[in-house]
Amino acid sequence: MKAFILRLVNTENALRVAALLLFMHLTITDGLLCTTDTGAYLQTISNIESHGLAAAIPMDRSVFYGLFLWAGKHWFGLSPLLSVFGITLNPPHVFIILLIPCILLLTGLLYWLEFGFKQHMTWIVLVSMTIATGLTPLPWFVFQVMPDIFTSLVFVYAMLFLSHESRSTKILSAVVVVFSTLMHHSHLPLLTAFAAGIHCIKPLRSQLNFSTQQTKQLFVLSFLPWIITLSLNLWAGNGFTPSKGSHVFLMGKLCENGVLKAYLDENPIDQNTLALSHPEIATFYQHKNNLPQHAWDFVWNDQPLLGPTGGWHHSKDLYLSIYAATLTSPKLLLKHIEAAVKSTFQQVFLNHAGDGLEPLSKEGAVATELKKHFPDDYQGFFGHSAQQQSHINFGAFNQVYDIVAAFLILICLLLLNKHPNPHYAWLLGVTAFFVICNAFVTANLANVLSRLNARTFWLIPLICAGIITATLLNLRDNQRQSTR
Repeated sequence: MKAFILRLVNTENALRVAALLLFMHLTITDGLLCTTDTGAYLQTISNIESHGLAAAIPMDRSVFYGLFLWAGKHWFGLSPLLSVFGITLNPPHVFIILLIPCILLLTGLLYWLEFGFKQHMTWIVLVSMTIATGLTPLPWFVFQVMPDIFTSLVFVYAMLFLSHESRSTKILSAVVVVFSTLMHHSHLPLLTAFAAGIHCIKPLRSQLNFSTQQTKQLFVLSFLPWIITLSLNLWAGNGFTPSKGSHVFLMGKLCENGVLKAYLDENPIDQNTLALSHPEIATFYQHKNNLPQHAWDFVWNDQPLLGPTGGWHHSKDLYLSIYAATLTSPKLLLKHIEAAVKSTFQQVFLNHAGDGLEPLSKEGAVATELKKHFPDDYQGFFGHSAQQQSHINFGAFNQVYDIVAAFLILICLLLLNKHPNPHYAWLLGVTAFFVICNAFVTANLANVLSRLNARTFWLIPLICAGIITATLLNLRDNQRQSTR
């Protein structure tokens, strides 16, 4: 046992501990969790196989997570290749596919902790990984057929990219960063904003020993996923855009944050030049006193606004024109800023699992697509899964997550105040900065939603646990030396 603990810093043993700690959630979830959005990602597999990649690009989300599942279904391209030589491989379960980002994340976390803490690595890894995999929402994302686990991969491997001089490590980290960023549209502005912030905040760079060249390289790297996404849409005939449906989400946010109402009040229809080229704008004026309170109500409710104003396919010009007009008005620009600060503040403190993990219909897209592509998973999920039987009490779990996070953050701040350590403080700072960047992007370009922030917030309790452990062990060592 002693030898095992002493060797815990080794990747193999750290992964064993993490896997052991995840076993409880594996037992609870039966290895799979699905939201209604899972059906859309699984549908991408069907569209790729029946219509090709160009036609499979969704209106409202990245195609790359669907590509990831499709490639995993075919053993990441090996099955068709080997079939030419008469070798048949059975497609894997979707759970096996989900283990790939899980292993990447746990391995990356280990090496990131090694970068952050130079001493007492055995105990720091043990405590931090225990907190992360047992007392934060992380395990729910591991078993969820959604791209949310890749958000943390963006951060962890960006840190590895910045902290290592080895060319092989930087190349591998860059590949994972780009691969993970492509999985969700929100990752594109998230990585760019995060990289730009690190490059511009000089104390952060110096305290964490990031060179200007390294931060500049990460900033340049952040544009590669943009180029790939934009080029793919251009090749597919969707125009030079990251998403065919981004204009719908932008309009949904204008409804939610009150900017659209202010725009309509400031520009009466008889004075609005857009009314001449887009008479359908009259629909907004007719409903300006009862616009949707949440972005998702506008995006997913075709009537009475989205459909009559052009729907997903014919509203782009009108919506973008309205959005541009709100940015050129000083009064509305100020309202944009106020709304952005408010929604980011609301989002950054959300730390709950379970959004969208309700029982699903056997007639819905998740059931149809699982049965088609992963029949064994369909039998398990719709046969006896805890989610389908409503056996998971997320309320109890989320109370624990809130209490643990608040306690760890408070103790960490108290220790850093009493025993200052600039390196630890900036390590916590860069983690919090990533969480804030994610909160800003998701709250202002998508929705204020727990799932979108919980996928990164767990990094703060992780690093707080490491700082607390390291500080207490350093104090113990100093006390021992003073008594000699």
